[in-house]
Amino acid sequence: MSATVHRLQPTPESSAHSLGTATVTGISGEHFLLSHPEILKARLAASCLLTPEAGDTVLVSHATGHNTGFILAILQRNDPDSGSLNLPGGAQLHTNQAGVELQTQNLHLNSAFQLQLNSGTLDINALSSTIKVKHWQGWFDTVESCAVNASFTAKTFSSQVGRLIQRLKESFRRIDGLEETRAGRVRVSVDDHHHIEAGHITHTAKGFVKIDGKKIDLG
Repeated sequence: MSATVHRLQPTPESSAHSLGTATVTGISGEHFLLSHPEILKARLAASCLLTPEAGDTVLVSHATGHNTGFILAILQRNDPDSGSLNLPGGAQLHTNQAGVELQTQNLHLNSAFQLQLNSGTLDINALSSTIKVKHWQGWFDTVESCAVNASFTAKTFSSQVGRLIQRLKESFRRIDGLEETRAGRVRVSVDDHHHIEAGHITHTAKGFVKIDGKKIDLG
């Protein structure tokens, strides 16, 4: 492939520029080192979003008498299965056979109607997270959650569970209003002391009442 394609005619306000092809040999800061008899290094033009890599063949424009220029486009990739896009604002888009990676300071996804995420596995890592949803619905086969401290606040909480199993080291509850339990059977087993204190206590049974103990004090 010829190193020089053709020369651009300059306007009265600019110098003559030449178009040529070169091979990228390395990177030095903002410049790309080139294998070219006249152009030793070049910067990436604003219109060329794809970042060249070593071994790529690029189209270069340079002013007459200067050994630096601008890379306008990548003509042939040394590794066609991977690449990086430098977007305005410092964002970078990396692609390879494994997938796509987007790096940016802030990322906003705005959808006027619907946003869908479909994947076999979804991993989210963040130092903090805030979710604001007006209506939430979720369906799970299994749910596992671990937390050091958990706080939950709701005006009304309703749950329907086939079987509830809880194991607590300590439990403290404070109810300002009424607590009512309706069950087919209730069994309370306490290893040590069972203490009930109230202003008034009423036990009503339709049938048999049994009190059994080594010592019973009434009054």
